[in-house]
Amino acid sequence: MFSSNSPFARGYRQHQSVYPNTEPCVDLKLLTREPGRIPLGNYLDGVITRDAEDHFLFIENATNKKRNDVQKRNPHVYEGVYININRKPDGTLYPTFNRPQFNEQLSFLEFCRRAAEELILVASGFATGLGEEK
Repeated sequence: MFSSNSPFARGYRQHQSVYPNTEPCVDLKLLTREPGRIPLGNYLDGVITRDAEDHFLFIENATNKKRNDVQKRNPHVYEGVYININRKPDGTLYPTFNRPQFNEQLSFLEFCRRAAEELILVASGFATGLGEEK
């Protein structure tokens, strides 16, 4: 289907690298606690499973409270363009790379250079929001 020249197939091929985990043309069944449509902007807490080829099932959790009070594991202490810095529960910091969108202007080599420059800025203390734990 995606090898054809239809507008849908061309659009999918064009954006496939941008959204690598996209599953086009699937059925999604929602099992929610309340009937009706989900209001715009709301989220549901639950689990999504793939139960057949091109079919997914979402089951909402049965709890009444939203999970806003959950403490994030290893929170970001710095969010940059090319790297993020996270803090482990023991207080140590470690960097992670953001997923780059490679194109003509941003090659792998250029991404590595820019990430290294950003890491040097963070390590030098020029980046805001990054402080050692007291």
